[in-house]
Amino acid sequence: MAENIFNLTAPMRYRCHVHHYHSRLSRLYLRVFEDQAQIPAFYLLFSDVGYVEGPINWQGADIAIAPHQDCIDLMLATGMIGPAVLQFPDAYAAITDSARLYVITTTKTPVKVIGSSAARLATLPEAIN
Repeated sequence: MAENIFNLTAPMRYRCHVHHYHSRLSRLYLRVFEDQAQIPAFYLLFSDVGYVEGPINWQGADIAIAPHQDCIDLMLATGMIGPAVLQFPDAYAAITDSARLYVITTTKTPVKVIGSSAARLATLPEAIN
């Protein structure tokens, strides 16, 4: 598993808050605060989001990319893809080749996001503020 993909020093010092989900574009924006700060240190953007599991707020920002098979297994379990993927993987290649399972380690329970990419942003797009 690729861990701490944003190379944060002491990632458990950060608090995350779901800020906005843009359903038309399947984009999930998180505000990330360091310690008890009231102004976000940065933002995270997950693109092409098909699945989110977790609370609205949590402590911890150690984000990892799970093995590809874990992503496929979760997509199967949630119905994002059908069992035919096991017999005809090429039929689902457009979905499964770009999907990644991001796992965020928190102080309680892991947060899971299936999406195509994750990026760290210094600011939010004007339309999201």
